[in-house]
Amino acid sequence: MTAVEVWLHTVVPVLLTLLLARAVWAAIAVEACARWLLAPASPTTPDPAPQTMPWLVVLLPMLREQSIATQTVAAFTALDYPPGRAAIVVVTTEREATARAAHRGRLKALAAHHLIEAEQLRGLFPAARCHDIAETVNATAPADRPRVLTELFDAEPTTADIVAALAAGPPGGHLPLVHLHQPDLGGRKAGQLNYALDRLHQILGPLGWTETKHADNTYTVVYDADAVPDRRTLEAFAAESAAHRARTGRAPALIQQQRLPLLSRRPFPTGPTGLLLTGEWAYQLRRSLGIELARIRLHRFLTASRLPETVRMWLRPMVYAVGCGMAVHLPAVRALGGFPEPMEDLGTGHRLSLLGADLTATSITVLDEPYTEPSGLTNLHALAFTTSARPDRHATAVAHLPSALSRTAKALLVAREWADQAAWLAGAPLCAVAVTTAWWAGPVWAVVAAAAALLHGPVTTARLLTLAPALHTAVTPPAALGLLPRTDVAHPFALIAASPLQPFVRLAGPWRVLFAKAVGRHRGFGKTER
Repeated sequence: MTAVEVWLHTVVPVLLTLLLARAVWAAIAVEACARWLLAPASPTTPDPAPQTMPWLVVLLPMLREQSIATQTVAAFTALDYPPGRAAIVVVTTEREATARAAHRGRLKALAAHHLIEAEQLRGLFPAARCHDIAETVNATAPADRPRVLTELFDAEPTTADIVAALAAGPPGGHLPLVHLHQPDLGGRKAGQLNYALDRLHQILGPLGWTETKHADNTYTVVYDADAVPDRRTLEAFAAESAAHRARTGRAPALIQQQRLPLLSRRPFPTGPTGLLLTGEWAYQLRRSLGIELARIRLHRFLTASRLPETVRMWLRPMVYAVGCGMAVHLPAVRALGGFPEPMEDLGTGHRLSLLGADLTATSITVLDEPYTEPSGLTNLHALAFTTSARPDRHATAVAHLPSALSRTAKALLVAREWADQAAWLAGAPLCAVAVTTAWWAGPVWAVVAAAAALLHGPVTTARLLTLAPALHTAVTPPAALGLLPRTDVAHPFALIAASPLQPFVRLAGPWRVLFAKAVGRHRGFGKTER
């Protein structure tokens, strides 16, 4: 057989079959998980005594979050939970002040530009303010621009300034607020989280907590600074912990609250860039439902099922934890040696999956913002690929810990993750060529190609657009926040039509990392700006 015949009669049928299977699975998973989240709450049992509820340490690491810090603190300190069993901890970092000192020397050169773009101010000011700052400076006479830009820069408080003032003032919420400020030790979000882990006695000690007595009933709960939680969030964690203990006799190592990118604080850009970013928002929502939540629910089902271990081994997924609504049992995070760099959430999910730990989810969701800047999106994908591409390193990191999985089961998880990353890198272009050449493989395969492409893109995207309003409405924010703006789509039909392009958008980050490695250039990761 010639190479063309091999492609048309062997490779194309295999690729199209896999594409259709994945499209069917994604559509079913999205629908099933959305219905689970939207189902009426089951009848509640009488609240347990406060002294039996889990201790919850809500960790909010912040870096250049001046524009939302006050609202975030107000939202989390207003959550429903016994005030003697939880604390809200904001962890700021001296890295912000160090960066400000270094950036101040750039101001004169920036002010000399004919027109300052908002993108040029990223890192100097909070992302939400860059556009307004650029407009203000551009409207100033050229001779006055250095002075105006410097005054605006110096007047900008740091995140630590804002949070310290909130912590020093009278209590503004139901739950206590603790402010920790990390020295400039390098690292990322995980470093700020681990800084707080080393100070749990300082955080919970005033409430009567000690690690020797209470660790088994303590969870560290991680959020992004831009998140807006449902007011029932902490009670839902407590209820799921109790339900899981009743089912299995064990505390779950991780309880995942599902993150939904439905909070619109900033609009998408206009034009083709805005269309692609809106498409990424739809893809994030699909991933949240059809991959992240679906995998945790499948993992939980397999853990409790009576299927033979051989069957469970082949079905067991690698769970992707998400660091916006991730509650980790304190003994589990201690056993892992803290939250891993560079991504505390994916690394934690991978390592707990490889240990066969008990993982579960709550149906109460949390809202956060979609990405409205291409650079932030590319950085996110590059960072996620870097973390996920070496599951063998996560396996090595936990090899010394007792695991419920056999060596074969762990090897299958590692191999499955490698296959996922390979599909991320090469799946979209290979499947695109297979779809476009399907007719020459035979009319049957042309039909399969059309069905797979439509279901994978336009059909699922259209369904997500109908689900988004209901999922947003299902979140009950703390009363002080009022109504929350919902992510909306200006041109839904254009978004649906462009949905087959979205897998290619997600290639930019991973391929950027690989190119940097190929040319011997170190690829650093800064803050992932939304």
